[in-house]
Amino acid sequence: MEGIERRQFLTGLVALGGGALLTATGCAKKPEPEPSPAPSGGGDTPAPAPEDPKKAAFEAAQAPIPPVEPPASWDEETEVVVVGSGGGGCFCCIRLGQAGYKVMLLERNAELGGNTKYGANVFANWGGHKGANAAGWAYPVFPYDPENVVEKQMEQQGFTGDPELYLEMAIQAPKCIDWMTEKQGWVWHGNNPSPAAWGQMWMFDCPVDWSDPSTYSIGPHFIRMDLRTPIYEARMKEAGVDIRLNHEVVALVQDASKRIVGVKVKTPEGEKYIKANRAVALEGGGFEVNRALMKKYCPRSTAGIANIATPPNGTGELFRMGLGVGASVSGFDSMGAFEGGIWWQEYDEYDTEMLAITHNTDGNTVVRQPWLRIDKFGQRVPYFSTRGQSYPWVPTLPYMSADPAGLCDQACNEMAQPDGKTYVIFDDKWYDLLMNQTFGELICRMCPPGGRPGQPESERWDISFQRCVENGGCFKCDTIEELEGKLGLRKGVLVNAVKKYNEACAKGEDDMVAFKYPKTWLNAIDKPPYYGAITGGNPFGTKCGLRINPKMQVVTEEGPVVEGLYAGWHTAGGSSGDSNLAGRPQTGVYADGALSYIGSYMVAGSIMADDGKTD
Repeated sequence: MEGIERRQFLTGLVALGGGALLTATGCAKKPEPEPSPAPSGGGDTPAPAPEDPKKAAFEAAQAPIPPVEPPASWDEETEVVVVGSGGGGCFCCIRLGQAGYKVMLLERNAELGGNTKYGANVFANWGGHKGANAAGWAYPVFPYDPENVVEKQMEQQGFTGDPELYLEMAIQAPKCIDWMTEKQGWVWHGNNPSPAAWGQMWMFDCPVDWSDPSTYSIGPHFIRMDLRTPIYEARMKEAGVDIRLNHEVVALVQDASKRIVGVKVKTPEGEKYIKANRAVALEGGGFEVNRALMKKYCPRSTAGIANIATPPNGTGELFRMGLGVGASVSGFDSMGAFEGGIWWQEYDEYDTEMLAITHNTDGNTVVRQPWLRIDKFGQRVPYFSTRGQSYPWVPTLPYMSADPAGLCDQACNEMAQPDGKTYVIFDDKWYDLLMNQTFGELICRMCPPGGRPGQPESERWDISFQRCVENGGCFKCDTIEELEGKLGLRKGVLVNAVKKYNEACAKGEDDMVAFKYPKTWLNAIDKPPYYGAITGGNPFGTKCGLRINPKMQVVTEEGPVVEGLYAGWHTAGGSSGDSNLAGRPQTGVYADGALSYIGSYMVAGSIMADDGKTD
C-alpha cells in the first residue's frame, strides 16, 4: 500500500470513532525547528555539522520542564488544583469537593473525559469490598488479606516494586469500591453469577437479575464508556468543583522553600498563575504517546509496541514537570498493554510520537484469534486465551470466566519476540470460524454476530477487518508464497511453518512443546485467499512514572517528598513493579481504569487525613 493511502486510512479512523490521531487538540505536533546555518570554517578548521532538527526535537521532548517562581500577584486562588479530567481527576475532585475543599479542575482539552471515555468499564480487584465479602470471594484466598495480596502481586511482577505502597493500595482499594457504591451510587456486578466474577466488576445503572439477560452483559443497562463523563461532570458540579476547560498547565510554581504552591496555565485568554493553598494533584495520565520519553524510560517495552490503544492524551508533560522539580522515577520499563496491535508503520530513531489508534477500531479483533502465530524465524508463538485460565486452557461453561490475564500474557509474549513482531496467519475460513464461535474468546477479542449492542455498523469486527485488509494492515494473497513475501519473511519460512502446522491439524494434535492448542483450534490453512498480519504490543498507558509514597506524595531523588505535590496513576509510576512489559497481571492489579480511580481516592484521602477531614 502506498504511504498516502495508509495515512488517509488512519486519519479516517477519527470519523469512524477510532479516536484522534497525533494532531488532536492539545496534542498536535510542534513545528520542528529549522537547522541553524553552519558557520564557515577558517583555514583548515572544518565547519561544525549542522544540528539534526529531528534529534533536537527528540531530546527536547525528553527534557524535564523546570518550575517557575511565584508571580508578584496571582491571577486566581483555590485550595486544591487537580490537573487532568479523566476518571482519576474527576473522582479526586468529587471526593475533595464533597469533603468541603475548594477545588479547581484544569483540563487542557475542550471537553472532559481523557482516556476514561475510551477505556474499559471494568473494575478489576482482588476482593475485600462488601459485594465480594457477601459472595465469599477474595484472591488469592478468602477471607481477604491485604498482605497476601501484596505477596501475590509482587510474585506476578517479578518480585519488584514497593511493598509498602502495595499494602496501602490493597487496604484502600476495597474502601474505594464501597465509597463508589454507597456514596456515589454506582451499581457494580460481576460478569456472571459465580463468586469469582466479583474480581471483574462491571458498572450498571440497575441491579443485575441473572434470570433476565437484558440486565447483564453489555446490554441496555450497562453504563457505556462514553456515558460516564457526563455523570462525573454532574457530580463535580454538585460538589462545587470549579471546572476549567482549555486550561493547559505549562509549569508548576515552586517557592523558595521548594514547596509547590500553584501552576502556570495557558488559556485562550492568555497565561495565568493559579495559586493552590493546599495542594496540586497531577492526574493527567502517563507518557505513552511520547516516544522520546518511552525510549528513555521504557526502552525494552517500546521496541515491541506497534501502536497505542488510546487517543493521544498521554504526552508526558506532567511527568516532565515532576522531573523538573527533582522527582524520582518508579516503574522503569513497565507498561499496561494488551496484544494484537497492528504494525501500521515503522518508527524512525528520532520519532517523537507513537501512533495512537483507539483500541480495536482498526480491525485487529479478527487478527487477535488463535490462528497460526510465528516469529520471523518460523518458530511458533504461544497463544493465551481469555476463556477461563490462560494456561492451562480450561473452559468453564456454562458461565465462561473472562480472564484478562490472557491479554497481558499475550502482550508480554508478543512484545518479547524478535523485533517485537508476531506474524499471524489464517485463511478464508476465518469468517465462518468466528461466526460459529469456534474459539469463544472474550473481552475485546469477542466476535459476536452482528457486532456489539449499540455499536455503529462501521465499527463491527467483520466490517472493520475488511477495511483493515483494504488498507494494508492485513495482507490478502492467493498463495502462501506471495503472503510470505508481503510479510517480509525470508524465503521458505512461512511455507515451511504452514506445512508443519497443517500436518498437526491433520493429526488433530498440536506439536508445540508447550501451550498446545486444543483440537478445536487446529484449523488447517488450506483455503485461499490467505491472510497475514504483523502484530505487537498495544498499550493503554505507561506504568512508569513519578515515584510516590503510600500517601501519594511525589518523592525526590534524594528521598524527601516534594511538599504540596501529589500524583495519581498514571502520572505516578510503580503500580506494576519494574520491567513489567505489559503490566501483569491484567495491566496492573486493578487494571487501568480502576487503578486511576483508586489512585485518585488515595490522593484525596491523604490530603483529607492530614487535615483531619473524612468523607
